[in-house]
Amino acid sequence: MTLQHITAMACALLATASAIAQNYPTRPIELVSPTGAGGGSDLVARMVADIVAKEKLLPQQIIVQNRAGGGGAVGQTYVAAKRGDPYIFMQAATTILSVPIRTGLDVGLDKFTPLGAIGVDLNSLCVAVDSPYRTLKEFIAAARDKPNTISVGITSPGGNAHYLMHRLEKLTGARFNKVSFKSGAESVTATMGGHIQATAENLGEVLGQVELKKLRLLGVPSAQRLAALPGVPTLKEQGYDIHAGALRGFVAPAAIPRDTAKVLEDTLAKVYKSAAWRDYMTRNMYENVYMNSEEFARWLTDQKPELTQYLTEMGLALKK
Repeated sequence: MTLQHITAMACALLATASAIAQNYPTRPIELVSPTGAGGGSDLVARMVADIVAKEKLLPQQIIVQNRAGGGGAVGQTYVAAKRGDPYIFMQAATTILSVPIRTGLDVGLDKFTPLGAIGVDLNSLCVAVDSPYRTLKEFIAAARDKPNTISVGITSPGGNAHYLMHRLEKLTGARFNKVSFKSGAESVTATMGGHIQATAENLGEVLGQVELKKLRLLGVPSAQRLAALPGVPTLKEQGYDIHAGALRGFVAPAAIPRDTAKVLEDTLAKVYKSAAWRDYMTRNMYENVYMNSEEFARWLTDQKPELTQYLTEMGLALKK
């Protein structure tokens, strides 16, 4: 094959890729939520799909599918297997790193194309309104005096809620019984029903029940006290320097066409700038953070050493 033939083939491929990008998408795009319905990841995915539809940001709709299980491993494995397919993406951030560390599955960062991130969904620490623990101090004292008798709901093993409770244990000497659920909604329901004593899930998942006086916030792991919750102290104010929250990031499978990845990245940027998303962040008390694809990829790479360390400390890292 001559150089002329190779050049002609390369030009043809580029022209085809460009035509695909110009017409993309020509059918609905699947957005995977790696948790159950009603959880924080699910709510975000559905909000993004709704904004894309209402603002007509794409010529096709986004269809949300829940693929829960294994602390994100089920959804992650499913999306990673779609290498090169631009018609699927997933709501995820640190689970992209933690799932392979925990399970040994070959579904790490190299299996995905980072697209961007559009906010931080803070965690919380909540008990039922009739709980005997009225303050964080009382809650921690009980878990220190009677180790592993206070059950706290989390979703992903090694996720943000798990990290929050691990850090509290390290700083206080308390020991909690951490109970895994498929979604934050299940954790919240179990707390209100008295099946567990507390939930450490995302703030947006508990606010409605706090307002209805069914749950009581013991503290929020934010950088500073939230203006909308002036009566709720941060964990840092109470002596525990912990910041915990889910970065709401999005990834597509590896090896999708660069031009179509850019379409998805730009769509997420438009979602972030929309009045509807700004209102959602305000209502759910998100920390206002935006990352483009490059910034998000760099953030994920930077997180890996610290994440590996604390998963090892918690005994969750797969022993080699």
